[in-house]
Amino acid sequence: MPEELVALIATIVHSENYVALEDVFPKDITPPVFLSKEEAEALITLAVIEKKKAWLKYPYYDDEHPSYNEVHEEKFDDVKMGIYEKAIYYVESAFKKGEFDHLL
Repeated sequence: MPEELVALIATIVHSENYVALEDVFPKDITPPVFLSKEEAEALITLAVIEKKKAWLKYPYYDDEHPSYNEVHEEKFDDVKMGIYEKAIYYVESAFKKGEFDHLL
């Protein structure tokens, strides 16, 4: 995982007090990061939560929605194409593809 993504995840882990990931993402972490299957599941869950939080904050991201808002689209896409897609990509690169689909 890129250093920027690792730093973002560590910030979220500690600001939200996600104990399941505190050991693998300490505050002063530098890559590489090695995850157990359980930790990988926790990371995917964190990414899903962040995407759902973005959906709640920026519900007018879809240009087909009657209340479409360009700022919502930008902010939602930042989360979706940022932590969400990147975390899933890197976990699936290290584990069997599709192994965590039940969490998505």
